[in-house]
Amino acid sequence: MEKLDLPVFKGDFPARKPLSMDDYLKFVIFNLRHTFKNRLSKKKRKAHMINVPFVIR
Repeated sequence: MEKLDLPVFKGDFPARKPLSMDDYLKFVIFNLRHTFKNRLSKKKRKAHMINVPFVIR
């Protein structure tokens, strides 16, 4: 397995405030609204798919 050269974070992370249930619900609804894959987007994704095999020589 290759050794990855990942960045090392220095310093403290910024403090995060905990979300209230109302804020969490807004977050979940926002994500569902913008990331939910419906039938139309499935058709669009299928139309953009490549059907030619990819080979590296």
